[in-house]
Amino acid sequence: MMHIPVPQPSYSQPRENLVKAIPPKLLCLLACGGVDCRYEGPECWKLNQQVIRGFFSSWVTEDIIAMTRPSKHLIEKYNIIEQFRRLNIRSIINMQLPGEHAHCGPPLDPESGFTYSPQIFMDNDIYFYNFGMPDFGVASLVGIIDAVKVLAFSVREGRVAVHCHAGLGRTGVLIACYLIYTLRISPSEAIHYVRIKRPRSIQTRAQITQVFDFARLLSTQLGQYPDISLRHGAPFTLQHYLNRQVVLLHGQEARNLKQTPKVVYLLCMRLTCLAMGLPAPPEVHAELEKRSALKILGRTVRKTLVAKQYLPLVRENHKGSWVGSGSVSSWDEPQGFLERKREVLLDKRSYSDSDLSKITGLEQSPYYTSTLRNERQDPIRPGLRPDRPVLSTLSPGHQTTKKEPYTLNIPVSSTRTNNCAKKKYTAKKALGKYSSNIELSRNLHNPGPTSVARAVAKAMADNGLPGETTLQRSALLQEKLNSSECGWALLVTESDPHVLSCLLWTWLEKLREPVLGTEDVDRLSCGANTRKPLHVLKKPQRHTIYCLLSCVSTVTSFCPHREDTVLQRAIQALTRCPQEEMGSFTVLMKVLKTSLREIRTSDS
Repeated sequence: MMHIPVPQPSYSQPRENLVKAIPPKLLCLLACGGVDCRYEGPECWKLNQQVIRGFFSSWVTEDIIAMTRPSKHLIEKYNIIEQFRRLNIRSIINMQLPGEHAHCGPPLDPESGFTYSPQIFMDNDIYFYNFGMPDFGVASLVGIIDAVKVLAFSVREGRVAVHCHAGLGRTGVLIACYLIYTLRISPSEAIHYVRIKRPRSIQTRAQITQVFDFARLLSTQLGQYPDISLRHGAPFTLQHYLNRQVVLLHGQEARNLKQTPKVVYLLCMRLTCLAMGLPAPPEVHAELEKRSALKILGRTVRKTLVAKQYLPLVRENHKGSWVGSGSVSSWDEPQGFLERKREVLLDKRSYSDSDLSKITGLEQSPYYTSTLRNERQDPIRPGLRPDRPVLSTLSPGHQTTKKEPYTLNIPVSSTRTNNCAKKKYTAKKALGKYSSNIELSRNLHNPGPTSVARAVAKAMADNGLPGETTLQRSALLQEKLNSSECGWALLVTESDPHVLSCLLWTWLEKLREPVLGTEDVDRLSCGANTRKPLHVLKKPQRHTIYCLLSCVSTVTSFCPHREDTVLQRAIQALTRCPQEEMGSFTVLMKVLKTSLREIRTSDS
């Protein structure tokens, strides 16, 4: 596979050292020009360098603008709010720290510490986010992940303007990381593309290194199937998967699936909908919409890189290419970059948590996982109804200025898309009381068993070796899920119940540890006669099993005679017990049947 050139910093090493040595006030006066700073107005820039008139600004993607920082004077003089409305810019992301570059351009706003008051934008229904990063420096990887996820959400709501001081260094880092997060392209490809659209972006060695570190961190989180025979597959436990899911998901989806694996939830949702003969729910429309948008963006990025000869002209069918497959194999960069990285680590300045030595063994680090968990703490309690509103505040490092406390209650898809989908999707009932509050349909007037429902129940109960076609399609979907963000769209549109069942049971059976170990089964046996026997389990186990049982409940309601065989197949997957030893799990079968009755009672 041909590697594209590793990007070089736009600042030389002596210039970086000089920037470190000069105090910020003098740096502002000497390097930037003080009041006459060229980034504080349009005088030094041509009209084609001002996609927003009055600011040095550029389109990086069709939905993201990189620009210099606004000021109250420029906002009024060039009617920036009206320009934002005309361009459908719905959000602005500020990468500055309050108080920086105080000697450039107009005085800072005393309340916000920036050259403008964020309230100006929020009063006009433009969302404001602040993810501060040191000038010429980097933030922690956790902070970058949060900023990227907010940017990904904001793009789905409308266009986004991103700025720091000049709109080059920190702004470029965020946008490059966003491209890696959404398109699974290599860090070199992301940096080169951003620089083509916004020359001289991502200025220092530390900033380039952070983009590479972000890509490497993300690559460790991508595996959706615990199959070491697949690229980016590795054995992991249920808890490890949920830790990874915290890194990748955001907003409402992250809160809804806090204790339930997304792959299990979507598979159960698809099997439920197939059995009931229902149309696709809003989640399917959201995934398809996302896939369509990413395909367009991916083609644009590739064409731009090909035009500048960073990529070969024909690469569509090249094995290992990110185009189409979403492979991240290109994230393995040439040795020269790693050698230069070691030099950076020896002379790092404000490198924060970004070097990989601090995130080695990330999944095993209780500090890192607890930090992620605490920053996204979901205050909903198991006893609350799933349709209750959920509020979650930004972590302390994320500043926002608004009349009321900001809550990151992000919908799974845009409001317009959700409304259209829900009109078609009229019957509304949750897939499981404990699985999530994403709505699924449940037919309140069962028409009786159908051929499709019987086929789904038979597929879920089948304990034999899947057919060759089923195995091939299942393996293809597993590989897509492990390497491509678009893999979810393929999963939610799969209509063969044998393939879906194979994917569901395979995922459970290939975990490093079974969902229910020997000790878990013993605890369930001791509490078998209680009203809610599954409550002796940990939350991830309980929510995952409730999600699975809710699907089983719906499917077997059409085919009651299949209930025992489907539950036996579920027990086999949950415990990884051989079929010939199933007789020792009679108490566990009783527990699952009790939970099924509980689910059916709550749904009636």
